[in-house]
Amino acid sequence: MSTGNQGEGPRYYPSGPSTGQYAQYPQNPYPQGVQPGGEPQAGPSTGGRYTGQFAYSPYSQAPTPSEAGPREVRRPGTMVGALVLLVLSAVPFLVFGVLGLFVPISQDMFPPELGLDAMLTQYNVSFDQFLQAVRLLLALVAVLALVYIGIAVAAFAGKSWGRVAATALTVLFCGFLLLNLGGGGASSLIVVAPVVLAVAGVVLMFVRPSADWFAARR
Repeated sequence: MSTGNQGEGPRYYPSGPSTGQYAQYPQNPYPQGVQPGGEPQAGPSTGGRYTGQFAYSPYSQAPTPSEAGPREVRRPGTMVGALVLLVLSAVPFLVFGVLGLFVPISQDMFPPELGLDAMLTQYNVSFDQFLQAVRLLLALVAVLALVYIGIAVAAFAGKSWGRVAATALTVLFCGFLLLNLGGGGASSLIVVAPVVLAVAGVVLMFVRPSADWFAARR
């Protein structure tokens, strides 16, 4: 026995707001233009353009310092001490060289035990010629002192070549001064003091904190 409506196809109900006869489906809980995975999706409100808005994810992590950018290596205190010692070792020669260029020098200023008169007579050189040679030598000393200070500053800035050059010049500088060291007294102390300062400054550039700092900057 047929029940009626036989031969009719399946019924389709129009879409639209619920009339109360059928169960409502839940609305999309995600913001417009965002899929459940948190990825942006172009929507009609943006005209098919990407808005750059993302859904908040509790699993997102802030970038670590290494990901944000290179970490700056801090200069150790040993490099500051090395710069101070190297500059102090060169300052006496710089001052002495500059003063020698401008301070009047007379033949009476040289002690008799130096034998300047006999030396000038032996080499047939006048005192004025000797004085010009002395001023030229003092100018060279001042220039070398400035170069030494500049190399020390380069090493302080982290230049490896500056550290190597400062070491080489210190060896030559100390060797020259020690070979020409006088018999003692105040003059010997004036020579030994810069040697000690220069050697201590070079040593500070090779101790572990300084060595690690140079290695990190390469």
